[in-house]
Amino acid sequence: MRDISWLISDRYFTIAIWVMVFFVLVLQVIPQTESLMESFLFVTAFTGLIFLPVHYLSDKLLLTTIKTRKTKKFLIVFFLSSLYGAIVFSGCLYLFDYLEKEGIFPRSSYFDMDDIPLYALSILFSSCIFINITMCGLRFLLEYIKSQKIIHEYQLRTLQHQFTPHFMFNVLNHIHVLMETNQETASSLLIKYSEILRYQLYNGERKLVTLNDEIQFLKDFIAVEEFRWEDKLKVTCNWEIENEDIEIPSLLFITLIENAFKHVSRSNLEKGFVNLDFRQQDRTISLDILNSKSLIEKKKIGTGLGLKNIKQRLDISYYNNHELIIEDTELTFRAKLILNV
Repeated sequence: MRDISWLISDRYFTIAIWVMVFFVLVLQVIPQTESLMESFLFVTAFTGLIFLPVHYLSDKLLLTTIKTRKTKKFLIVFFLSSLYGAIVFSGCLYLFDYLEKEGIFPRSSYFDMDDIPLYALSILFSSCIFINITMCGLRFLLEYIKSQKIIHEYQLRTLQHQFTPHFMFNVLNHIHVLMETNQETASSLLIKYSEILRYQLYNGERKLVTLNDEIQFLKDFIAVEEFRWEDKLKVTCNWEIENEDIEIPSLLFITLIENAFKHVSRSNLEKGFVNLDFRQQDRTISLDILNSKSLIEKKKIGTGLGLKNIKQRLDISYYNNHELIIEDTELTFRAKLILNV
């Protein structure tokens, strides 16, 4: 997942748009003049003179109008800004026509203002309206993208922490039982669980964490589950990591692992099992987790809230860059997640 926040920052947006406007105008003027220097000076003068009113209209007044929904002032300023732009444009044309007549630049048809028709001013006015519409439209698009980014971040934070209450209740309840039967095991379990809570507290709110930190958190979680179920469950884990410094969203994999332990079969007659295979190579991360199922379990695993949550997180963070495979049979449940980070 790549951070693109710089692309939608106000400073970079303003610079990029005005550079684009500048070169578009230059490309329009150059073919109609005899001097490259004259074309650049003309466009520089025009864009420099209209920058402040257009910037105020699209960057300041438009945002206020969106928030207050009062359009009267915006429409008035929009009209005046377009009229001002038309006057500035015509003034620049007359100025460079004068400079050409004085021999400073070679004569060209673009700046020939002799016998110019009256309707030409209306064309200039329409051109300035188009510039204002373009700048305001791009600003509106930027604000929409920023608002969607905020919504996605809120959704991610909400989904990220929805596993916590269920797991917390189960662990604390188990510790309470162990305190009466095996205080040493209860103490070890409590220490491991404190590491999990510490990770959630300090890393849960971060957008990205290193793969090494996330894997250690997963190992602590698995250790707690092994403590809880002891000889009723066989857990097999394989970790093959090429680069532990890769950054990923925090708490991304825990839902699939928690889901496996939540629904694994735990029978006195036969041990349940959880087989986990975690691999990272180049820019690909894969988690393959398989667990046994109880024959008497009535509720299907695949309909759980946890799986729905992780699907939503993946759609937000890794749209078109992930594959989640679910295989639900009578005796086993398998979830395989492949990420391109």
